[in-house]
Amino acid sequence: MLITALQLSKTIGAKTLFTDLDFHIAPNEKVALIGRNGQGKSTLLNIIGGLDTDYTGNLTRKKNLRTVLTKQEHLTDNTLSALDYILQSVPRYIEYEKVLTGFEKEHHTDMHLYTEAVEYFSEHGYYYIKDLIMGTLNDFQISDEKAHHPLVTLSGGEKRFVELTRMMYSQAELLLIDEPTNHMDYVGKEQFISWMLTVEAGVLVVTHDRDVLKHVDRIIELKDQRITSYKGNYEQYLKLNTAQTTSSVVNYQNQMKKLAEAKKRVEWGLAMRAKSKAWKVRYDHWVKDYEKIKSETVKPSFWIDQDSVADLDKAVSDSYHKFKEKNVRIAIPSNKERISQLVGVKNLSLGYSSPLFRDVTFAFGSTQRQFIKGRNGAGKSTLVKTIISRYHDETPKATIFEGEIKLASNLRIGQYNQEIDPIYLEQTLEQAINNVYASLHIPIDLGKVKSTMSQYLFDPVVDARQKIIDLSGGQKARFQLIKMFANNPNLLILDEPTNHLDLPSIEELENALQQYDGGILYISHDTSFISKLGGDVVEI
Repeated sequence: MLITALQLSKTIGAKTLFTDLDFHIAPNEKVALIGRNGQGKSTLLNIIGGLDTDYTGNLTRKKNLRTVLTKQEHLTDNTLSALDYILQSVPRYIEYEKVLTGFEKEHHTDMHLYTEAVEYFSEHGYYYIKDLIMGTLNDFQISDEKAHHPLVTLSGGEKRFVELTRMMYSQAELLLIDEPTNHMDYVGKEQFISWMLTVEAGVLVVTHDRDVLKHVDRIIELKDQRITSYKGNYEQYLKLNTAQTTSSVVNYQNQMKKLAEAKKRVEWGLAMRAKSKAWKVRYDHWVKDYEKIKSETVKPSFWIDQDSVADLDKAVSDSYHKFKEKNVRIAIPSNKERISQLVGVKNLSLGYSSPLFRDVTFAFGSTQRQFIKGRNGAGKSTLVKTIISRYHDETPKATIFEGEIKLASNLRIGQYNQEIDPIYLEQTLEQAINNVYASLHIPIDLGKVKSTMSQYLFDPVVDARQKIIDLSGGQKARFQLIKMFANNPNLLILDEPTNHLDLPSIEELENALQQYDGGILYISHDTSFISKLGGDVVEI
């Protein structure tokens, strides 16, 4: 085994993330780690990768195991170019390149070391590895020019592609990858999946991307501070999860019945205990029995995908809906108005110093869906940002070279962005929600703010004081949903909305959007999401 974990536990302050985890990863095995946001998935990656040593239990690694973990931040290596950063993770490349360069400049006379470096470079294909790396970066829409720029100048999405390229050339035996396909277009995603399937290394990938989950060997789920392993891909996981969850629902329901019966006995004994010593003894016994059953009756987390729920027996289905795990509740207002054309784009050429695309035309009205398809850098987000700038009567950053954009006079846009507006980052969640409504000139009181937090799975007491910048990726995504629906929009604009959402929340979003009776303009590379939402396609 590459790694074996026994009774692995982690606490942060008073909060227990997980306890007594037992799992392993075999050579060349492709494993996905899933779980609700905040369960500790990224923390577990850091423990396996050796960045977090503050845990209890045993984690055994294969001798001399080479492990590489994706970085979320680049605080110490931001001045390196993307190419040099990647080359640092190529085994012995930097060391032997210095030997070869030094020998050629007559700084070294160690012929043995020089020969060793030449043989290693030849054997591992290092003489042309820079070209291979540049080709991979180009496939991820990172130009040669950007590849030679410092990391600090790249966007968050571009740094993610640099990280994946680093993984690809690291020659590690175990690759630990966190949310690899967020911000990745469909071509890049196909390339990543193809590489993942063929790379001769173990892979542990944290992801809720169903396109990736379809291609793994095993799925392990972190839930209720425990871990459960499911052999097979996402399809097998759904079947096994349905069977396991159905059994858990039935067991929990039976436990609740036992608890209710025990409580009735206690209530009866309370009224009878004064009648005799025998009743007092009986009552004391019933109280102990009730407390024991109560301690054993712990509600597990329940989630079954909605397609599998539809196939359940009605009684089991009813029990599942009664006890299932709390999820995001998105209230969808009904729009009675019908507008024949919410947005009209005609013969549009749009870009900056030069057009990113030319001659794009589409139009849609109320209840219609418009899917914008294209590679990273093609101008999808630029088009969306330009429409929103026009909506706010602001000068867009991009230049309209030809064509026009027409918006309905009574248009109300609800927007879901890839990144949160920086003005909210240093605000607490409570302040940010207040300010979202204030910016729309919509009155809101403290009670409404608290109920909105609860509706979107925030703790109205604890999370209210958290700064937006300190929220997890999933929590930030839920704040984006609050912001999007605040003004009772008749058009939703969605830019990669499933990034950072866990599987139940993605399903909840899909359900809400399918019920929504306004127009939707969206960008996505999640094929399952696209299939659910549908609509006309414009490719740029």
